Amino acid sequence: MTTLKYTFADGHTEEVEVTEEFKREYEFLLVREQALHWKEMKQKERAGFRCVKNLSLDKFGEDGYDLPAENPDPLERLIQKEERREYYRKLLTCLTEKQRQAYILFHLKGYKKVQIAVMLHIDEKAVRVRLINAQKRIEKNFSKNFSKKFRF
Repeated sequence: MTTLKYTFADGHTEEVEVTEEFKREYEFLLVREQALHWKEMKQKERAGFRCVKNLSLDKFGEDGYDLPAENPDPLERLIQKEERREYYRKLLTCLTEKQRQAYILFHLKGYKKVQIAVMLHIDEKAVRVRLINAQKRIEKNFSKNFSKKFRF
């Protein structure tokens, strides 16, 4: 018999006496759970999300930032969704249909270039070229529109 530190559902921790076999299985499950957590974090990072560890929300609020509401108003979410849709519509109007397809699949839907190539029945190199040309066209269009609005 050996002891194991166990955290109960209510949050308190106790030393519990268990068999060696149980302790090995429990530790294996903890390691596996941690590995799944890190795998999920890696997937989010690859998808373009930045995972920030140990960020104190209290400190965030003390620095003068407004914390987002936990349950935003449904009307506000709908407005934000429509604004985002309009933003992307304007952003993508300068692209050709082929560039738009590749851009949406890669940047908005999160597919990999290889997957896009298979879906569109083209080479991966052609997908890369479409994405590069789309990015250049968006940057060119953005800088042109930006300079018209804000003259220095």
